[in-house]
Amino acid sequence: MRRTILVADDSPTIQRLVAQTFADGDFDIIAVSNGDAAVRKLDETRPDAILADIYMPGKNGYEVCTYVKNHASLSSTPVILLVGAFDAFDEATARRAGAAANITKPFEPQALVSLVLSVMSEERAESAAAVESPAAVEDPPAVAETEIDAEPDPLPPAGGPAESTDDLLGLNELFKPPESPSRPASLTEEEVDRIADRVIQKLSVPVIESIAWDVVPDLMEKVLRDEFKRKS
Repeated sequence: MRRTILVADDSPTIQRLVAQTFADGDFDIIAVSNGDAAVRKLDETRPDAILADIYMPGKNGYEVCTYVKNHASLSSTPVILLVGAFDAFDEATARRAGAAANITKPFEPQALVSLVLSVMSEERAESAAAVESPAAVEDPPAVAETEIDAEPDPLPPAGGPAESTDDLLGLNELFKPPESPSRPASLTEEEVDRIADRVIQKLSVPVIESIAWDVVPDLMEKVLRDEFKRKS
């Protein structure tokens, strides 16, 4: 089966060299001297491979390659960029354009033949694989159910009652907060006596002297001191 190669290069020497290189094979060579002519020929010839000089009148090789890769029916056609020996080759631009390969001029005929056959073979293999094994459409990943923890028990408000502890001095009963927000009444002498007796039974006199008014902050210090002295 004969195959077609489109050569886009403004050098007649390069055009003749490509034609001579593929003269012994089953290839038809179509040569144009600028990028705009190459674009027009693409729709007429539908080549099997394209050789495009990166610096030529009209569209350059990068632009011709971009046009090919964006064309609905030509996008699989391999494009080889021809680079002059003293030309600056932009690899990033070539990659974005979709070039299959590049070769530096002047090139060895056999090196060009090997490169063209290689990119054409790769293109056919990719096309066959795409037809035989179309990419399966993956099911979207299931959204993992997030386990929602039960709301923790609310913390007690700041300044709220602490957890119950042993009433070492047995004073809880005496200092229960009033049920109604009424103004607290003064301690009676009988209550002071009872508190003093209970504290003295539990603690020594020196300890009582140092902490009594902290344990029972509602008592007036003077009254409590007098009662402690009297009881001791």
